[in-house]
Amino acid sequence: MTILRFLVLAALLVPATLWADTPADHVIARVSGVPITSFELQRQIDRVLPLRVSFHGGVSAEKIAAIKEEAMADLIERGFKIKYAIDHELTVPKSAVDDQIKAVKQRLKTKAAFQKALGEESVEELKASLYRLKLAAEAEQVAVTSKAEPSEAEIKAYYAENKQTFFLPKQYRASHILIKVDPSANAAEREAMQKKAEEILARAQKGEDFFDLAYYNSDDRTKYVGGDLGMFHEGQTEKPFEEALKGLKVGEISDLVRTRYGFHIIKLTQVNEPRQLSYEEMHEKIKARLTKEHHDKLYAEWIDSLKQKYKVEKVGEE
Repeated sequence: MTILRFLVLAALLVPATLWADTPADHVIARVSGVPITSFELQRQIDRVLPLRVSFHGGVSAEKIAAIKEEAMADLIERGFKIKYAIDHELTVPKSAVDDQIKAVKQRLKTKAAFQKALGEESVEELKASLYRLKLAAEAEQVAVTSKAEPSEAEIKAYYAENKQTFFLPKQYRASHILIKVDPSANAAEREAMQKKAEEILARAQKGEDFFDLAYYNSDDRTKYVGGDLGMFHEGQTEKPFEEALKGLKVGEISDLVRTRYGFHIIKLTQVNEPRQLSYEEMHEKIKARLTKEHHDKLYAEWIDSLKQKYKVEKVGEE
């Protein structure tokens, strides 16, 4: 290694040299020399805990133990990545850590608040921890993410093999006026609601503005947009509603349609016939799907190889 290269690497790896400054009683495990600290474990537990625990429920000792075990496994996996980065001479600019520390200080606003948040962890230990975190991310980027993107040939082949599934069903756009009928309503109440719906239907069929009729009379929240239901495809509405749509032409208004919600007056405003989605339309979705599949496979293989290569030592365990 040339003197110049050594100096460049030394400048970039300054936070990594702080590993030696981590007090022994703060280290709970090592992955081929890469330390895992009690502070890192607690941060990882704090990150996982809200995702595993009900907001209103208590946390049992068994659940806490399982979360701690999961957090530790995540940190060991991170340790594998860090050791990979070291072995492959990957680096992260020291400024990235400094900028993150600066952002934390600005968010906490006062020096006292920052010191309180640190607790027993020193600033240098925190910097080293943040550096390790960023180094692990860089390792994954180099070893996995950069290799996961599929080729255009793969995307085209996937589209050809699955073309029959990339099909857009018939779509409708409609507006409606709902006169709601309570399921517990008696015969007289239902009759009154039907009469009201028939009167509004007559006004709509005479050409009165449908938007206004919906706005002032509909019992559905779509009243505020003139009853507009937006685009939806076949099978998304109740059967009586869909059957009524099928009998309409664009611009036409249905007779009363009864569903479990009450009486509907429907105006069909747009129809898109079913069609095959093109390769261009599906390209990005297929690319994202294949990228994830490739990433997951490469990641699993990569981590498995690192587990075989690097040693995990838990402090206090044989």
